[in-house]
Amino acid sequence: MRQNIAIQGYPGSFHDEAAARYFAEQDYGLVPAPSFEVLADLLQTGRADKAVMAIENTIAGTILPNYRILRERNFWIEGEIYLPIHHQLWAVEDVLPNQIREIHSHPMALQQCSLFLSHKYPGIKWVETEDTALSASLLAKDGDGHRAVIASQKAGQLYGLTILHQNIENNVHNFTRFFVISSKPTQVQTANKASVYLSVADEKGKLLAVLQQIYNHKMNLSKLQSFPVPGRFRAYYFHLDIEFDHLSAYWELSQSLKSITTEYKELGLYQRAHGEVEAHIDALQMTTP
Repeated sequence: MRQNIAIQGYPGSFHDEAAARYFAEQDYGLVPAPSFEVLADLLQTGRADKAVMAIENTIAGTILPNYRILRERNFWIEGEIYLPIHHQLWAVEDVLPNQIREIHSHPMALQQCSLFLSHKYPGIKWVETEDTALSASLLAKDGDGHRAVIASQKAGQLYGLTILHQNIENNVHNFTRFFVISSKPTQVQTANKASVYLSVADEKGKLLAVLQQIYNHKMNLSKLQSFPVPGRFRAYYFHLDIEFDHLSAYWELSQSLKSITTEYKELGLYQRAHGEVEAHIDALQMTTP
């Protein structure tokens, strides 16, 4: 059955690439969204069956507002994708680098390419836009010879632009982690990773007790992120990613954690996707002199 998949961005965006990778063997259609809040609305109202949402990048860091969306909307994480991110600088045909006066792209893309831009294009105006692929599309339409855009290889080719510089990200090991989310929890038979959030009393040793339980159960804590609880002084949510070998072992851990926390909720149970990163890094090392 055909599924509607919401993405933040437009055809040619990195969200588009992540969706294509995850749903490669399935029949689906894209539902573009100009922002993560609109993406959440599409999913919550049923106009999209699932959504692909970026959650963190190895250069720019965690997208904190998206954890709030997951928690407040009660969305369920059913999978993850790690996508290697390579940024290219594009312009319209026959434009030379010294003609560029502005560089447009999504704020995250500009941040991920800050070293290159500061070195190669000092003094050039950076203009934040809502999407990398949309920036490419708009440039192709208006043909502005004084503007360049940062976008993916797929986007530049899709909209017929000319490449000025390749792979301009600050670090070659640039990955974005995406969640695949749905509006309701799904039953899982196998999983080796859990995303949860919890809160503990503001007392000495309470958070340490959580970490000690994870250690005692011989599991890996791959992420720990704190968030202030709105309207409450010295109160925090903690988001955790916990990796394990057997789902039954995780259920034992969760019961222990529920007994020592003031709030505990699973955001998702799914298969971890770290192998994608490791394979890409190995390939880079093989091609690097």
